[in-house]
Amino acid sequence: MIAKRIRGAKVAPESTRLQEFRQKRDIFRARGASLISGVSVLPLPRTIGGEPRGLMRIGSQHALCAIGTAGIGVKSKEGDGRTPIGRFQIIGWRRRAEAWPVFRADSRPIRNFDGWCDDPAVFAYNRYVHLPFRARCETLTRSDGVYDALGFIDYNTRPRILGRGSAIFLHLAHEDYRPTAGCIALDRIAMRRLQKLWSNRLQISVGMASLPLRRPKIAEPTRTWVAPSWIASSKSPLIPIERQETPFSIANRRNKAK
Repeated sequence: MIAKRIRGAKVAPESTRLQEFRQKRDIFRARGASLISGVSVLPLPRTIGGEPRGLMRIGSQHALCAIGTAGIGVKSKEGDGRTPIGRFQIIGWRRRAEAWPVFRADSRPIRNFDGWCDDPAVFAYNRYVHLPFRARCETLTRSDGVYDALGFIDYNTRPRILGRGSAIFLHLAHEDYRPTAGCIALDRIAMRRLQKLWSNRLQISVGMASLPLRRPKIAEPTRTWVAPSWIASSKSPLIPIERQETPFSIANRRNKAK
């Protein structure tokens, strides 16, 4: 416990939990890490004959990323090649210990029997499975290195709908940023920067711009004068009212006319 003195007065000691938080915060700041809790991904304009790509915003910096072959949109079925639009969380991190030395405290190493089921005909659809598995699944140990660092995005998890899409990951990209089957892929430098973020469950916004809230413009009310019913009944709405009359002024005018 640490006790502070200010002008001879003894202040209550700080709790151990607060001390640990400040120590971790100082370590992260010394490493150049950011304390933000979310990132955003927006699609880039596709050139003629070009492949779809996205731009990820990490704090005040931006990084090029690869997205699905069909771009970003509402995912309708398994294998449509579309990166789902919406706001999600990264619920888990995996890495290959021999190929990816940078790791988070909440990450786990990838083992040879780790897999992910993408067969909509079985109950284990869009879930982690042990290999070998009876149905179609994807192995997490790949020789091309794109799964050296892997983040699980909670798309179609709760509720989980069969055939709506599975295995939406955040992983490493190829050198040419070739499109994925629906995942989001970053280069190694951007992935290292992303894994140093403070939040345990990183928020990720896909295809939804975080625009600042603006107050709507409200039109100023027009100052109008509504004629009373006894005037409106005696005059046509097309005839303008020259002056306002009262029942007494109307009676006086009629008596003068007589």
